[in-house]
Amino acid sequence: MSFVVASDLTRTFDLSDPWIVRALTLRPKRILKAVDAVNFQIERGSTYALVGESGSGKSTIANMVVGLLQPSSGSITIDGRNLADASLSRREQQAQRRRIQMVFQSPYASLNPRWKVGDILGEPIRAFGLIDGAKAQQTRIAELLEQVGLSASDAGKYPHEFSGGQRQRISIARALSSQPEVIICDEPTSALDVSVQAQVLNLLKALQKDFGLTYLFITHDLAVVSTMANRIGVLNQGVLVEEQDTADLFSKPQQDYTKMLLSAAPKIEFS
Repeated sequence: MSFVVASDLTRTFDLSDPWIVRALTLRPKRILKAVDAVNFQIERGSTYALVGESGSGKSTIANMVVGLLQPSSGSITIDGRNLADASLSRREQQAQRRRIQMVFQSPYASLNPRWKVGDILGEPIRAFGLIDGAKAQQTRIAELLEQVGLSASDAGKYPHEFSGGQRQRISIARALSSQPEVIICDEPTSALDVSVQAQVLNLLKALQKDFGLTYLFITHDLAVVSTMANRIGVLNQGVLVEEQDTADLFSKPQQDYTKMLLSAAPKIEFS
């Protein structure tokens, strides 16, 4: 059985005017179907990429997988366990959430500017009760910083003292701090300079190799996932219109929409 399974995943949003306005104007309800019966599977230790233009439903799926949004229908299971299962105890829910972390699009908005880096990385460790004792926690924080190419001394600095690429490394270290098995990468390089994008992507690849991480990669840019993903799903207006192994999708795209995305993809140089 696949490690991550999305089954008939659907999410709708009610965009209707208040009921009194609709009563006076006789307007019907307006329901937006952002994600429409999407199915995909991710094998343990692999990278699955969801690509599509803005508004295609990629980030909505990411938020449902990580538990920030509940599906309107359908389900997502991690290692056979449904995060939305009401029968799970609070402890079981917390244990499940620890296994799934997210790296957000903007490293400028996702880090608390009033917290030092050490506090940002230490929060998940304390919240999940992973390590007892301040000294042991500090040792773990230093280890995390070094794993993402930063220095242990950076723990005493604030986010504004770092570049965009360094801030995204801190975001990655924060995701790693809970010892997750699945990391959702929601456009993790789109806010970065092209010269920095390849460095961050290479870091993610190295961490996956070292720790056996499973990635769900969200992007509008097929160049970003060309060497990252094992399998790619193409989203268009909330519908999964094509899904293939990466090499096959790049060499034999089936849908015109996929061909359009490929023709628009820039090139990123990897070292």
